[in-house]
Amino acid sequence: QVRSRPGSRRQLPGRSTDSPVCAFAWRADSMIGLRGAPMTLAQQMARKCTASVARRGPIAAVQQSSSTGPSWAPLPPSEGPIRRAQAQGRYIDVEFQDGNAYRFHAIWLRDACRDATHVSAAAGERILSNAAVVTGCQETISASELCVEDGVMRVQWDDGKSPESSFDADFLRTHAKLVAAPLTETSGPTSPVPVDVEWLRPYCFFRGGEAPPPGALRLWAGAGDDFRPREFKFSDVADTETNLEMLKALTRDGMVVVDGMPEGKDASALEHFTNEYVGSLQKDPARDEANWKISKKEDAQSISYNQDARLNNHTDQSIPSHGAVGLLLAIHYIDGHGFNTVVDGFAAGEALRKRDPEAFKLLTTYHVDAERDYIASRVDAAQHHTNSLLISTKYPLLQTDAQGALWRVQYNEVFRTPSSLPFDVFPRWYAAYQKFVDMLHSEEFERTVPMRAGRLILLQNWRVLHGRAGEQSPSRTLVGGTITRENFYSKACQLVQRKYGVAPSQVHAAHAAV
Repeated sequence: QVRSRPGSRRQLPGRSTDSPVCAFAWRADSMIGLRGAPMTLAQQMARKCTASVARRGPIAAVQQSSSTGPSWAPLPPSEGPIRRAQAQGRYIDVEFQDGNAYRFHAIWLRDACRDATHVSAAAGERILSNAAVVTGCQETISASELCVEDGVMRVQWDDGKSPESSFDADFLRTHAKLVAAPLTETSGPTSPVPVDVEWLRPYCFFRGGEAPPPGALRLWAGAGDDFRPREFKFSDVADTETNLEMLKALTRDGMVVVDGMPEGKDASALEHFTNEYVGSLQKDPARDEANWKISKKEDAQSISYNQDARLNNHTDQSIPSHGAVGLLLAIHYIDGHGFNTVVDGFAAGEALRKRDPEAFKLLTTYHVDAERDYIASRVDAAQHHTNSLLISTKYPLLQTDAQGALWRVQYNEVFRTPSSLPFDVFPRWYAAYQKFVDMLHSEEFERTVPMRAGRLILLQNWRVLHGRAGEQSPSRTLVGGTITRENFYSKACQLVQRKYGVAPSQVHAAHAAV
């Protein structure tokens, strides 16, 4: 009969206590052999190994070496994704089938466990009663029992109060390069995910605002440039591969056009498109709907609704209602036709950096003063606006990351208020400001996009500015709204999972890697 010290072993879910399905680390005095004679640890492990191999074939080698404890008998290597696992006091070493091996802190594994005992799959929340910090786990915790079977490593802990933890190979691989010490590394893949997700990295924000690498962007200029935005059919975007291709084009070029949008006189088609393929529209706190709606109004006080007048190029949400500027802007024409102007703010900004480095420095260093009354600015809107909201803010027009790369343009002349810059700074700043605004409206950088009912333009709102110029039909009506960085990133991760079977947590780990 095989017995263990009370509390030293917990039955694995779905396993009987006498089924030798995997090898555990046992204390030398916790196993009693036949006729009451103590078995050596080597005999115990060999006995379990022999039974396991006979019934199920080779299983993962489970070994432990410690200066204060006995060594485990070696077991045949596994054919599964985890080849070996070995307890090393406060560490657990894991070797994968491709030869890569890593040393994890035992306390990291205990704290990070995401199995059903530790995380509610339905709620996506940690189960607090089993969380390491709640149960009082110490950083000195180590494995008391360990096995690997069917690609899953199961660990029981030596503190007597922690529930069993299980880890699949994907989880361990995903985090190994981030948190574990390499023991051996082959020339295999360096990313924890098997597909390219680098195009999404700038939008994870794990390290704050981060510009895309230079080769990831296709900068473009005005009509003289041979660049043409990618166009997609609405009916084609339902295909996951096409959907991902559209989002990649958007991050690369800053804009895409979608044609063949469903007919309708409201925002339902826009909402369906964003919800399913891009990320849900950002809710505006000052109105009932998430979307805005713009149509011509005679004697309009707001430039947005006076469609016969030129609307200067600008970014939406230059004064964000939630404190975060929407990453994307969707504009859907539901009636009539017109012309929108667009400018690649990054192309203009880099040109300014090259032509006048001092002007570029001024616009990245000193702020713009701005204020918006979210009710007054919509005095001509047909929608019902419910809440008063007045926001004042300061921000640099050109914003760079820690390496000095441009990652956001934030500009709308309509809401600018008297500058609070110091006496000796303002004249120099204003000259730089004037120069850049002129560039944004010059033939060199501005281009016109013809729009009509059934077409939607999707813009990277941190990069591409838009405006209005040229003939607009009297019936011109458009609906639109912004999409937050979080919504876009979440949707893109979901699409990667749908197409390639890569979990969002794996994408997050890839983006967290330095």
